[in-house]
Amino acid sequence: MAFDRAYIDQEVAHHESVFDALDKTLSPVAHNDELKALLVQVRPAFVAFREHARHLQAELGKSGR
Repeated sequence: MAFDRAYIDQEVAHHESVFDALDKTLSPVAHNDELKALLVQVRPAFVAFREHARHLQAELGKSGR
């Protein structure tokens, strides 16, 4: 299941890129209060997605697929 491992590795990397964009690019320069609030509001969802992807990544590594 090389495809599964490659896919989940890409997903984990993608979520890391999203965090970089949120934390280092978007949030620091957001001057609009609504936008800033939205960025803060959606961040936990991205955390959950990343943690789920990391969990799947670990499981795929354990199974030796």
